[in-house]
Amino acid sequence: MTTAPRIVCRAGPSLDKLTDVDVNRSSLPIDGPHFFGSVAVRLKDYRGPKAQEGKSVREPEQPFMEDGTTWSISFQGTFKEQVTADEVLFGNTWEKPIKSYLPYGTSAALRFMKYVDPSMDCDLYADKPWALSPLFATLQYLSAKEVASSDGAPPAFVPDTFPEDVSPLVPPEDAAALKDQPAARRSYFTKAPHRSATRFGPSHLIRGDFSHGFLNFDSLSVSLPGGLSFSLAKYWNGEPVVFSCQKRGTGDPYFVVSFTLETDDGSEVKPQAAAPTEDAEAGGANDDVD
Repeated sequence: MTTAPRIVCRAGPSLDKLTDVDVNRSSLPIDGPHFFGSVAVRLKDYRGPKAQEGKSVREPEQPFMEDGTTWSISFQGTFKEQVTADEVLFGNTWEKPIKSYLPYGTSAALRFMKYVDPSMDCDLYADKPWALSPLFATLQYLSAKEVASSDGAPPAFVPDTFPEDVSPLVPPEDAAALKDQPAARRSYFTKAPHRSATRFGPSHLIRGDFSHGFLNFDSLSVSLPGGLSFSLAKYWNGEPVVFSCQKRGTGDPYFVVSFTLETDDGSEVKPQAAAPTEDAEAGGANDDVD
């Protein structure tokens, strides 16, 4: 059986300031122009870079929030300026076109993702493709608490389980129905008026977890409901897969997490041949994220 490529994970305040992440073990401090905190990455069946062989951890030291999860990007920190929940987006961005590498089934995969996250919008056929959602509407788990702006560094961040609670950010009449109810909170923040009315900044410590179970890192494949499954390595175009938390409109990054591939011996994975193109029924250009 062919060995899946190794995964190289880096994170930082922007794409030009990335640092290796100690996947499955510890968080990485982030101190950028717009965000101050930490980011952690957990991957089930993780095969790290050749340079870290014998040092990387294959399974997460801290459990996922839910059974069946295979990967998680979690964070904790403060946003350095006052923003609304409508201004902060999270998702994937690319620096070069990927349309020639999209597999058959992309439209079905996008429909599935829109079902999971109705607030997601995307343009995978742009010169710089993107797929972004309002942060508060897409995170699997989210919490917020008030802190003094002069507290200095956020508390040490361990990516373990935590209670869902955004009570400090929403009206009291909404808080009770949202506490400990991640699905209700995601639904609440799909509505633009709720996002625009929710403000946070240096005096709020925000903690979030973005996690799913449809990626298999042992084979580097995607498996979606309905039997849709395909190899990620087969459609690799040589570009990093970037998860970006960024500001709507300007694209200013709060933090980014980047994944690249390398072969078993540590060399660069070459881009695969472009895939046959698929009808762009679900991935055409969009002007903005709802």
